[in-house]
Amino acid sequence: GNPRHIGKRKLAWTIRNINAMTRESLEPRRWRLQQTKIVPLHSSLELSRAFVTWCHGWTQNQLVYFIRQAPVPITRENFEATVQFGTVRGPYIPALLRLVSGVFAPQIFANTTWPESIRNHFASHLHKFLACLTDTRYKLEGHTVLYIPAEAMNMKPEVVVKDKELVQRLETSMIHWTRQIKEVLSAQETVETGENLGPLEEIEFWRNRCMDLSGISKQLVKKGVKHVESILHLAKSSYLAPFMKLAQQIQDGSRQAQSNLTFLSILKEPYQELAFMKPKDISSKLPKLISLIRIIWVNSPHYNTRERLTSLFRKMSNEIIRLCCHAISLDRIFEGYVSSSKEDLQGCILCCHAWKDHYLQAVQMHTEFSSRGWVLDQTSIFAQVDAFVQRCKDLIEVCDCQYHFARWEDGKQGPLPCFFGAQGPQITRNLLEIEDIFHKNLHMLRAVHGGILDVKNTSWHEDYNKFRAGIKDLEVMTQNLITSAFELVRDVQHGVLLLDTFHRLAAREAIKRTYDKKAVDLYMLFNSELALVNRERNKKWPDLEPYMAQYSGQARWVHILRRRVDRVMTCLAGAHFLPHIGTGEESVHTYQQMVQAIDELVRKTFQEWASTLDKDCIRRLDTPLLRISQEKAGMLDVNFDKYRSHPAPSPHTPLLQLSQEFNSRLLTPLFIILSLSYITICLLLTFYFFFFFFFFNTMIGQAQWLIPVIPALWEAEAGASLEPRSSRPAWATWQNPVSAKNAKISQAWWHKPIVSATRKGEVGGLPEPGRQRLQ
Repeated sequence: GNPRHIGKRKLAWTIRNINAMTRESLEPRRWRLQQTKIVPLHSSLELSRAFVTWCHGWTQNQLVYFIRQAPVPITRENFEATVQFGTVRGPYIPALLRLVSGVFAPQIFANTTWPESIRNHFASHLHKFLACLTDTRYKLEGHTVLYIPAEAMNMKPEVVVKDKELVQRLETSMIHWTRQIKEVLSAQETVETGENLGPLEEIEFWRNRCMDLSGISKQLVKKGVKHVESILHLAKSSYLAPFMKLAQQIQDGSRQAQSNLTFLSILKEPYQELAFMKPKDISSKLPKLISLIRIIWVNSPHYNTRERLTSLFRKMSNEIIRLCCHAISLDRIFEGYVSSSKEDLQGCILCCHAWKDHYLQAVQMHTEFSSRGWVLDQTSIFAQVDAFVQRCKDLIEVCDCQYHFARWEDGKQGPLPCFFGAQGPQITRNLLEIEDIFHKNLHMLRAVHGGILDVKNTSWHEDYNKFRAGIKDLEVMTQNLITSAFELVRDVQHGVLLLDTFHRLAAREAIKRTYDKKAVDLYMLFNSELALVNRERNKKWPDLEPYMAQYSGQARWVHILRRRVDRVMTCLAGAHFLPHIGTGEESVHTYQQMVQAIDELVRKTFQEWASTLDKDCIRRLDTPLLRISQEKAGMLDVNFDKYRSHPAPSPHTPLLQLSQEFNSRLLTPLFIILSLSYITICLLLTFYFFFFFFFFNTMIGQAQWLIPVIPALWEAEAGASLEPRSSRPAWATWQNPVSAKNAKISQAWWHKPIVSATRKGEVGGLPEPGRQRLQ
């Protein structure tokens, strides 16, 4: 249907239902249901709550209530006498104040039927209640309103003075005014000692203070206040003089607040611009702000004290800290956004340092060109700033730990390094274990999320120290891991890869010592490589391949040695992460000296080869290698140079060089060794031959004198006598000079027997003289 018609039907339905509900609530049968909720003074509020609940939760800014005092039928004639009605607005305290001051208070103060003592007692408490209720109602809006008793407003002061009870009630109101004014005057001390307030809050305070003091000043000249003052003046009240003194302070404070607001207003626009700037861009605006504060200091008649200027600069420090806190995201820090979070934290630290530097420059300039000393409390101004800078450094350390121990870079974890070798899987497992322990410590630190950036939160230091203790344990574990990883390093390239893997951890002081030690070990490996190459280079006869020429082979051999050290040096030169240590510089210097020596050896070898060449070798290139044969028609002859000192190269030159090299290097030494061995063996055989010949001949000559004796011994054994025979045996036909001599000796010995035969057929020796003769 038409939305307009629908709206009309809803409005009509609403009005009809409200009218019906109102009629039903006024009927006697409905009255019993609501009777228990009606109590004095609170009946309107209870009824309004019941009415709101009854209307299906509708929210209204203003309600109309009807209260029936007696269960009688309501007619047009008795409506005003039977029903009490009115309105209740949304805020309950202002509504209560209007109800009490507009409805109940006039009736109570105008009532003369009560006994005097009860009336005075009730009126006294009612004045106190209205004074507190009025003060509370306007303090919600930031204003101070004096409660003026309406009881004596229509009476002359001379008449009121005669009523002592009424005068006491007016003195009670003036005491309440005095307390209110003192609170307003002491509010400045509260804002000056505010720890988290900024310059904009200071400006807003002086604006509210100016409005508040101006409002109080206007109230002090109102007719009601003046009337109370005149009554108490006639009554010679002791409370009037303190109140008049405070009233004068209010007037002076109003003028002072207006002056301070005027001067502080020049700071409003610059500070509002800071709210939209990043911390790294704030430093350019700080000199102007310091100059504006100095202008206020020099020109303001009231805002020029040491306490107020120190407080203003401290509020400026608070403002800078607040802006920096808005730029820092703790969630991003603990979620691994290391790079961007560190940039934000570094920007905050630079902003705080710039603020302090600009302040010190302004102090120096003011001291140099002004006769008025700069006597502000610098420690109080920058105490919070220094604490905040340290807090930012702690968070940067947290970011660094995430980068070092958990591989977080900017919201993502870097790839896990690959360790080769037999210990590679174990090293990887140890590295993952370190990451797990770190994440547990980080989770514990994140639990204090709410108070990390609050410099007044002292519990942060205890939590952060626990985190640091866990990090120290991880540093020890990482040092052991680096040491175990380098146990199997045997070449420079492998060591460079490991140092590159652990390079991100070298920024930590504890791990850096182990890292530098392993870098020294790496350079020691390089020194060993250089020493090995140097020994190879210093060989008198290098180990050349048989097919290589003398000079070119030696040059190539030296080039291979240089390429070996160049490859290692290139690896070290590309390792930008290696620390600069003395051992490394010495190794590089040794390498450079070796390279120079190798280059010099190559140049010398080339010069030696060039010296063996013929001076006219260039012209010989013009001679053709083939020519027409003069002996055989139609044939070609080889036209090699007949006067060259070396044979021309041919396809078989490498094989010939290999054969010559084989002959010169293997066969010739082998032939010499075999010849020397043959000669030695011949000499030894000759020596042994002559030795055995001489020894055998001598032994035969000594034994031949026994030859005639042995047959005699055999015959004696057979029973014959021991006498020499005249006949010569067959073996005696073999004679030589030695044997003949021995025969003569043996014949002579027969006449002197040296042995005798016993009865048993044994040969026995002669007595001792004969045995000695044999010997």
